[in-house]
Amino acid sequence: MKIDSIKVFGERHSGTNAIGYFVGKNFNLKFQHYDFLGWKHRLAPQKGEWSKFEVQNCLFIFCMRNPYSWAQAMHREPYYDHYPKIKDLSLEDFLQFSIEDYENCIAMWNQKNDSYFRMSDEVPNSIIINVEDFHADQQKFHEHLADLLSMQDMPMVKMNDYVNGRGRHKEMDITLSLKIPELEEGLIKIINSSLSPETMKKCNYKLLT
Repeated sequence: MKIDSIKVFGERHSGTNAIGYFVGKNFNLKFQHYDFLGWKHRLAPQKGEWSKFEVQNCLFIFCMRNPYSWAQAMHREPYYDHYPKIKDLSLEDFLQFSIEDYENCIAMWNQKNDSYFRMSDEVPNSIIINVEDFHADQQKFHEHLADLLSMQDMPMVKMNDYVNGRGRHKEMDITLSLKIPELEEGLIKIINSSLSPETMKKCNYKLLT
């Protein structure tokens, strides 16, 4: 069956907008939105949920980002309305703050990414992409998708702008944003104390020491 749509999952600040727009525009695929398996930043639905939907024609795209740069981006803009003062927290306090249903944001990063790997193995059509790899070589990602979709004759339209839920931001330095930050030793220890080495390995990321 021919793939005609995409559903993107990934945590906030993991390139879901940019990658989704890139795939949709380059391969003329429609977006599946909230009414199709919910919020894109959610924990991936279990098989008992997603199997109630028609998924044969949908490509599921799972976006991931290095937890060290991701944590810093989340601290700057957590997109979390349940605790208005969250932006007033220091990075150290934010890393230990209980967010959503999780002990802290790093525990959330582990569990959501684990759920994306699990769902990727279950659904008929899926691809996992690290946002750093997408930014470094969009052509390679395009070629991989073209092979997956059997659409090798589609030209590439590059995504150059930083994109979030509020739109495009030409002034944002994407390379700088994705760079692994130089964190103090204490902050690295706090992050590492909650990071899953197994999840890091699956994501092809390395622990800072």
